[in-house]
Amino acid sequence: MNNFRRDASSACALTLKTVALAAALSASSVALAAENGNQRYSPGVGGSDMTSPLVPGWYGQVAMVAYHANKIKGNDGKQLTRSGNITQAQLAANPATSAAAPGFAGGINYNSKIGIKADTYAILPRITYLSNEQVLGGNVGFTAMLPLVRRKIQLAGETPSFTPGAGSAAPAVPGSLAAGLSPTILGRIANESATYGIGDLEVSPIWHMEIGDHQHVSIAPTIVLPTGDYDATRRANSGFGNFFTFRPSVQYAFVGDGWDVGGRLVLSFNTRNKENGYRTGNILNIDYQAMKFVSEDIRVGLQGYVVEQFSKDDQDLTGFSSAQQTALATTADLSTGNKMRVYAAGPAVAWLANGGEFLLEGKFLKEFGAKNRTEGQAFWLTLSKPL
Repeated sequence: MNNFRRDASSACALTLKTVALAAALSASSVALAAENGNQRYSPGVGGSDMTSPLVPGWYGQVAMVAYHANKIKGNDGKQLTRSGNITQAQLAANPATSAAAPGFAGGINYNSKIGIKADTYAILPRITYLSNEQVLGGNVGFTAMLPLVRRKIQLAGETPSFTPGAGSAAPAVPGSLAAGLSPTILGRIANESATYGIGDLEVSPIWHMEIGDHQHVSIAPTIVLPTGDYDATRRANSGFGNFFTFRPSVQYAFVGDGWDVGGRLVLSFNTRNKENGYRTGNILNIDYQAMKFVSEDIRVGLQGYVVEQFSKDDQDLTGFSSAQQTALATTADLSTGNKMRVYAAGPAVAWLANGGEFLLEGKFLKEFGAKNRTEGQAFWLTLSKPL
């Protein structure tokens, strides 16, 4: 195995057994972002496969991820809030608040921080084939992946604050009135949704080229198809909606005698969801890793990712009935019109068994710097094997 790290010709030979999966150039999203916290890419899916050489043949990979988040951030990077106004007419129509209504001509403003508990478990089985045929100096092939997903999302509000609306005569909202209004506000925010099932199928051709003895580049222009179960009135779905995603990616790796460094740049371009008129903005993902062998078959290092949305979400409800618009409003994304971002980093360890019979990798990635999406952590376990 030491020769594998230092002898390029030996490295190329050993790749017949090495588990390199350019297949993982793109993978289904389990992490939350964009529409209802969803994004059709799994940030952090790229691992030791990025810096493993790849030779013609069949490959199989099963990636398993558990993602947990208990924070949801707004556009300012702080905990998301929901605010609104209870009109004087609404106060007057409620027997419990009608007596106070005359003093609040401008109604009562409320503001409540949003709490979230998001859990996603997914199995991402992938099959990849790289042929001996070459185009422009690189080998060509294909990859396909169909995820199995279990997702649960719970939203809840913290105790709201109340202030008189503009034009109200009352200088403040009495504590007794605030206590009576709080359950109604919290009830508007509370939302729970859970689902499990098959996700969206992704397929892609692959182009892979070795550059000298220590570098390689792979390109995968992926198309994601809406095959998963989806209901526009639910927050949690195993599919992401009735729309298509074009997701080209470029991967580069340097395999040296010490640290191996790899990176993957992925762009996601989405069409409009026909079920709710929502279009998730275009998104940039970068997966990165630096790994080093500490023994003949164990490699450790740092992995992480960057998520940056570079065009805003929007929603067009033209053509939807008023009843449909009302139903969709109850599950509208909380950060519509904004751009999301998040960063993550964490340790990884990989076991290359029997000189490359299979690769087993585990990692923990902690998110930070989130905007307009959840912030949590992900545990990954990936088994890759040449077939």
